[in-house]
Amino acid sequence: MRRLIAVGMMTGGLIALLWIPTAALAGGGCHGDATQQDATGQDAVTVVMQDACFQASITTIDPGTDVAFVNEDQGISHNVGGVLWGNYEDMNFGDTYTATFDEAGVYPFACSYHPGMTGAIVVGDGKGAGNGLAVSTPPELDPVPADTAEPRSDVRWVAAAAVAGLAVGAASAFAAARRLRRPTAA
Repeated sequence: MRRLIAVGMMTGGLIALLWIPTAALAGGGCHGDATQQDATGQDAVTVVMQDACFQASITTIDPGTDVAFVNEDQGISHNVGGVLWGNYEDMNFGDTYTATFDEAGVYPFACSYHPGMTGAIVVGDGKGAGNGLAVSTPPELDPVPADTAEPRSDVRWVAAAAVAGLAVGAASAFAAARRLRRPTAA
């Protein structure tokens, strides 16, 4: 009987895990080593979002350089954000967000949907505060304060699927256990 309950719970857990999108399992630093690009001397540079990674994860630029973040992952939404700068809205395939970094410093960034999808923009010698107030962005894309941001709707579906999977597994296990306890006709 205990074995049936355990099997039912494991089945429910497996069902719940199958609902987690594989893109959410992205690893840090481009799944291994960090990638780098030296874009000093350029007026504009592109950081590509592909395979749930930023390509390059570390980009060195001169002050005043425009950096375009482009999503090239079909079927996977990303965003890009740092401290006091970024685009926290869904960026779908082909969407671009551009920021201009005006002061020397290190500006870390991440996709809030995919743990470990991180990077940094190193401006000048990197010896500045890296203050997001020195980053210029289009006014319609000013960052939303974290306490007012709406959670992604697909996160709710994943949580609901996990709860449903566990409930199905538990119900199956208890139903099997109940059937085993019934007296059989002799």
